[in-house]
Amino acid sequence: MDGKEVMRSDQQMILLASLQAKTFMDLYTSVADSQRENLFRFYRKNSVLIWNGTSLNGAEIIFNALKKLPRTRHKIESLDAQPIITSLEKKHTSLLISSSGKVKFGNQNPVKFYQSFVLERNPDKNDESLFYVLSHTFRYQDTS
Repeated sequence: MDGKEVMRSDQQMILLASLQAKTFMDLYTSVADSQRENLFRFYRKNSVLIWNGTSLNGAEIIFNALKKLPRTRHKIESLDAQPIITSLEKKHTSLLISSSGKVKFGNQNPVKFYQSFVLERNPDKNDESLFYVLSHTFRYQDTS
């Protein structure tokens, strides 16, 4: 493989990561905003959520915390993605997604937030989802 082919392959991997991130964020925010009872499908027993500095471990604990939130309405204003290469074969097995925007909780004014996800390839061949959330960090942004 020459330098041009490697560059083309890397560019394709980044493009694929960007498309996967957009698809994931559209689905995740849609479910969070209108079908919260299905959020558990994104997480596994080894998933971690850091919510404004509070660590939650495991799908059940994460889901129980998220379902207690008031109704939400997310507006994603920026989105970035990077493939995480975990093997010498340059196989894209994980994905880092960073996003920011505004979220409205119930009737409150929207607040700015930043979040990141590390998505891992789903090892369960019986599960139709390609990725699951290994790590999720959510933090409000100070507007002062």
